[in-house]
Amino acid sequence: MLLGRSSDGNDALNLNGTVRNDIDSGVEHGDVLLRYSDAAVGRTDDLVAAREALDAEMGPDAVVDCAATIANFQRMVRIADGCGIPLDSFSRTESAKWRDGLGIDNFRSRENTFSRS
Repeated sequence: MLLGRSSDGNDALNLNGTVRNDIDSGVEHGDVLLRYSDAAVGRTDDLVAAREALDAEMGPDAVVDCAATIANFQRMVRIADGCGIPLDSFSRTESAKWRDGLGIDNFRSRENTFSRS
């Protein structure tokens, strides 16, 4: 929901660019940000090079901000996975338009969410 809400009203942003490296997200420095985030969460094995590229393009403060943001999202995801927190009906409805298109319901962590009938 945070990702979807943060892009509402900004037609220049393409959320598909957050899950596909071959699509321009429309975010300034999006290529180095995505490279770093992919490496930081273990999708790629070039964390040192990705961090150096981020530092070179955006500076050391951006590296710290990005690392903190990634850590915060990892924390939230781990809590939700551990508890099996389902989406409430409002969040399920509001996020349906982009959740399916991004393939979020196919993420492995989706298996940890119980459903309430």
